[in-house]
Amino acid sequence: MSIMTNSAKTPTGKAKKGQVTVRIDSGSIKACFPRPCFPGEKNQVKKATGIPMIDGWESKADQLQRRLQLEMEEGKLNAENGCFNEVRYREVLEEYRLKPSLKLIKGGLDDQLPPKPELSLLEVWDMYCEYRKPGLRESHYENMYQGQFKNYLESAIEATKSEDALRIRNWLVENRNLTHVKVVLSNLSKAYQLGVKQKLLSHNPYEGMTEEIVNKGAKGKTQKELDIEIDDVLDRTKAYTWDEAQAILDYVQQHRRMSYWHNFLKFKFLTGCRTGEAIALMWCDIEWDKERILIRRTYDRKTGKFYPLKNDKTYKGEDTRKFPMPKDGELWNLLKSIPQEELNDIVFKSEQGKVVNSNTFFCSWKGTKANPSTSAKLGITQALIEQGKLTKYLPPYNTRHTFITHAVFDLGIDEKIVSKWCGHHIDVSNKHYQDVAIFAERVNPEVKQQSELEQLKEQLRQQQELINKLLQQQNK
Repeated sequence: MSIMTNSAKTPTGKAKKGQVTVRIDSGSIKACFPRPCFPGEKNQVKKATGIPMIDGWESKADQLQRRLQLEMEEGKLNAENGCFNEVRYREVLEEYRLKPSLKLIKGGLDDQLPPKPELSLLEVWDMYCEYRKPGLRESHYENMYQGQFKNYLESAIEATKSEDALRIRNWLVENRNLTHVKVVLSNLSKAYQLGVKQKLLSHNPYEGMTEEIVNKGAKGKTQKELDIEIDDVLDRTKAYTWDEAQAILDYVQQHRRMSYWHNFLKFKFLTGCRTGEAIALMWCDIEWDKERILIRRTYDRKTGKFYPLKNDKTYKGEDTRKFPMPKDGELWNLLKSIPQEELNDIVFKSEQGKVVNSNTFFCSWKGTKANPSTSAKLGITQALIEQGKLTKYLPPYNTRHTFITHAVFDLGIDEKIVSKWCGHHIDVSNKHYQDVAIFAERVNPEVKQQSELEQLKEQLRQQQELINKLLQQQNK
């Protein structure tokens, strides 16, 4: 059994100076505080926590340790004489329901203190996450609920130096993406409501908070501006031209240090795949006889696992996208140029023959220095900007935007078909959805499409040729 929880250690195994630990000491679980922080105390401060020594005690101890560390750093546990603040410590334990409350209610209702959550904000969030976990994809749970969303809350607590719901809400609105903030606040409300239902909390301070958010937020941008940033993949300012895309591919292919990225990068440009989808492509996903590839899984770097595509309304219930690969076309020839391995092997590998690391790819794309002094430190885009072949920097994700704008604006392919290829929402009725799916498999993503007028002219030309042949036969 561990004897210390959530404590940063030196190579000797001892906690760093200034670090609170919550650990087993003399047969009970105690909070142990660093000596220098309480000069008025004769001995090191060690306080009983009330945490029972049962299976899973480490989780509760870890949560209490984080809270006590924050309290100590903010000076709330220091009395004026340099001694330990016993009153504040007991208040913290009361919040965590480890000690009975000593507060007395005087007089009538007007004298009562406002209701206060018995658990910390992060404790409520972790409880809610565990409740939601079985119904979420592992990667979504780790990246969003225990990743980005929790980071939002930790940042808000640190910035406001409080857990007041209104302060947390206002800080998030002013400093984080408004769309995500609404999701966080909505889930916080559900979390507190769950706690109230289980009688762990007395009230829900986040109830209705998403309704109060005005359009202006996320660093002063309006909701309309944010929606455009997130959803408008046809914005050409967020895409490279096809000539610029070719310049990127030429540079990578000719660069000794970058050349192993060529096939991976070209595949992204030719298909509009997300990075995780390109990493997850396997040889069994390539149907040579049907001249198409199947995009049916993605790779998550944080968990190191492959997952099926998200099965939601975006794909109308489908979990596989079918992308045409005309024989002897660019995409066909690209995949043919790669030595084929076993069906369940991934197609694109790192320089070491392993799964592509998206962080490594990003470093090659952007470079490792803001102001590189040598060409060896230049990223792909940095080098081409210096050479005048690119006009701006765009992140690797925008290879997707580049494919989409090229297909729609340069090749004249219907936007709904391109959306079908890329897994975007298609705003058509169910009646017409199958028609889009059929045409999406027939359209060549590498050839310029004829306009309706051009198609009509071509039909008339073919009819005229047929008439001329018939007349020639009659004259004979």
